Amino acid sequence: MTIFYKKSWYKWIVLVMCILAYSSGNLVRWNYTGISQYLVGEWHIGKEELGILGSAFFYAYAIGQSPWGTLTDIWGGRRVISVGILLTAVMFSLFAYAGGYHTAIIIRALMGFVGAATFVPCMAVLSRWFTKKERGMVLNIFSGTGGGIGELWSFLLMPLISLFMVGGATFFGLSSWRASTLIMTFVTLVIMLLCFIGMRSDPADLGLPSVVEQETRKQVKDRSYKAALLSALRDPWFWIITFAWQGFTVSLRLLPAWLPIYAAAYYKQTQGLSNVEAMVAGGMMASVYIAGRILGTPLFGKLSDVLLVRYNVPRTLIIACFHIFITLSMFILSHQMPSTLMFAVLVFVIGAAINMFPLVNAAVAEIWPVKTGGALMGMVNTVGQLIGASALAYSGFMANKFSVADAGYNFEYRGIWYLAMIFSSISIVASLLAIRREKQSIRENTLCQ
Repeated sequence: MTIFYKKSWYKWIVLVMCILAYSSGNLVRWNYTGISQYLVGEWHIGKEELGILGSAFFYAYAIGQSPWGTLTDIWGGRRVISVGILLTAVMFSLFAYAGGYHTAIIIRALMGFVGAATFVPCMAVLSRWFTKKERGMVLNIFSGTGGGIGELWSFLLMPLISLFMVGGATFFGLSSWRASTLIMTFVTLVIMLLCFIGMRSDPADLGLPSVVEQETRKQVKDRSYKAALLSALRDPWFWIITFAWQGFTVSLRLLPAWLPIYAAAYYKQTQGLSNVEAMVAGGMMASVYIAGRILGTPLFGKLSDVLLVRYNVPRTLIIACFHIFITLSMFILSHQMPSTLMFAVLVFVIGAAINMFPLVNAAVAEIWPVKTGGALMGMVNTVGQLIGASALAYSGFMANKFSVADAGYNFEYRGIWYLAMIFSSISIVASLLAIRREKQSIRENTLCQ
């Protein structure tokens, strides 16, 4: 890699590596959703069990956020991310051979802990490579593209491979959903090798100016890593911003988990499709959500950069606006869709809105020292993931509680969307309160320039 020494454009290669890493993390978190109909039939489970299967991952995922983030600050993202993806591939292979539902829960929990080694570490790495002039756009390109690719594999590719493998084709002796899961194991291994070769933890590794030194000099002078971290954790505004994050997390746990199933029910009831046809059609609708995530989030992220740098508009104000839109969108989902086109348009826009969570990471990196970014983002994500996992675990029960027999797909799933509305409303309040702290940080940084 000596030919890349002092090449400032290498930061875009780092971005690509982070996108690939996050795609593997997002693939593993939703690996069961696109094949849920097969699991329901083989293991004789229902909505409650699917909710628990999803939440088992995210409880462990929440626990892993802070340790992996702190290790990234200390050892560097290249090592942490590569090891995490390698362990993720191992967990994927174990899931392919899972003997039943209870074994799958244990494997999903292990997947969650090792899967935490992609998102926060990648966020920390990118915050070290890109300044606040580009950070909002870059973090949203990372999350939108990386997450979208992983979800596309989960929601569309895995069901299609599973459908192909039902006809007698096998892969290492496995067929159906097990074969598609094992195939994704090899995809994950390839990503791990690419990240180990191409990832660099900090610009200083290539002899480039350190973003950490540039921005930390403005934020805190002569303060150790431990002192800067403890100072941030003692700041009550840090915890308020954490609750601005959790509304995104809850929506991200509920919508991708239930949208393919909700859309399949929509197609079955409105267009009379069979179970298999509706499952594939539901995956296609989930792909519309992914398109919104990939295309919309970078544009909104760039807008937030422009508004912050040119007009000092706090990111937290923009975050509050997105939470308001999410709340309204979930309310619409709880009602009958007037047409498939309107359904697709709504899903596309929601795909962008609920994935604007990197704005919270950008705000944290700009209010508190960048050098503590891994630990702080890990803490924010831990709280959000615990809340999100609890919401996902409870979502199946909410669906049953608020459902009305033979009343249609919208009544069957409206309790899930009510749950998302509650937590998004909490985030609206937290975001509006956090505006004060971000404005203070903007004034302090302006005076230091």
